[in-house]
Amino acid sequence: MRLLRQPRLALLFAGSALNEIGSWASLIAFWGYAAYRFHSSPDQIALVSVMWSSPGAVFSLMSGWPIDRFGPKAVMIAADVVGVGAALGMVWAQSYGTLVVMVLLAGTVSAFGRPAASSLPPRLADDEDLLLANSLLGLTTQLALVIGPLVASVAISLWSIRAAFVVDASTFVVGVITTLPLRLRPPVTPDPATATPTDLLAGLRLAWRIVTVRRTLLLGLALFCSWGASMVMEPLYVRDVLHRSGATFGWLQTIFGVGLIVTTLLLPRLGDRVVSVRAQAVSVLASAGAVVVYLASASLPAAAIGIFFWGMLTALFLPPFYTLLQRSTPPDSHGRVMATAAMTNGVAGLATTPLAAVLVTAFGVRSTALAVATGLLVAGAAGWLTDQGAAKRASRAAATAGYAASSAE
Repeated sequence: MRLLRQPRLALLFAGSALNEIGSWASLIAFWGYAAYRFHSSPDQIALVSVMWSSPGAVFSLMSGWPIDRFGPKAVMIAADVVGVGAALGMVWAQSYGTLVVMVLLAGTVSAFGRPAASSLPPRLADDEDLLLANSLLGLTTQLALVIGPLVASVAISLWSIRAAFVVDASTFVVGVITTLPLRLRPPVTPDPATATPTDLLAGLRLAWRIVTVRRTLLLGLALFCSWGASMVMEPLYVRDVLHRSGATFGWLQTIFGVGLIVTTLLLPRLGDRVVSVRAQAVSVLASAGAVVVYLASASLPAAAIGIFFWGMLTALFLPPFYTLLQRSTPPDSHGRVMATAAMTNGVAGLATTPLAAVLVTAFGVRSTALAVATGLLVAGAAGWLTDQGAAKRASRAAATAGYAASSAE
């Protein structure tokens, strides 16, 4: 972990971890705030959830241009400053309507802040350390999945639901403090013809034009869709298939987090062998098996094993996913491609969550899980075969060029 020996980078990773923990604590709190403070109906609580998640799908594309134009550091600081205001706004919210507006603002902060954070590693680390930097940033999110709800529970127990929002505001301040000292590589001036604030589709066009980026994002889309569907399936699976309490659901999520964190820590040892389209396709294929073992069985031990391996496979996918996108993208376009990746994730979640609800209602959790696994199998196999075909074509082209060169001599 040589990057952690650099004080500024160590502070960045620590600040990012605290920021993510605060965001998860706030996420837990505003659901509770809506339910207990404003006695919201199920529809109103659903609206709060949509206000949190929809900016990732709607506004992420907008974040690409300022990241490439002003740099990820400036966008991260601006997002953290606005995040302080959004968190404090929830503390002082006196009506359900105000809370909805503040949640929408918090979701927008995330829509700009996350692509900016994922654009930082190429400006901070050498190419050989890029996977390590992405793994460390990924670890900050993963730790938050485990620690954030606990922090929210402690803060709420000691004071009230509002305490979680104060914690969130404080972590945004820490984010600003830890980002300010960063010294990034000299910025690359974007081409004015392709980097304009009105051209929101520049990242999409670029992603489609670069073959490796396109294949990587399509594999990511498949996995993101499975995550969106699992948000509906998992609690219903624990309740209706395993016939267990909410505590069991919590334990299973903890097991997922353990698999996620342990594998992320091991990623730098695996090195660049996991940073390829082929490795991404293998992760998607294996995830289909994890979904079947976890959500299509009626056994708690099998579910625990399945979700542990799903956590491992998620870790094998995400940091290499961002590393592959960064290496395959021109430096002046990192922001737009990272924003496109964030938009892909957001759209996949918004589309598949309601679809999964319909399928579970009609066919049950286990049948829906099998359908999700089938989709992952098709996507992973397509990614593998496409990459194999491209490798063979490249090999034949190289052999032909070599033969032509030898004949000319």
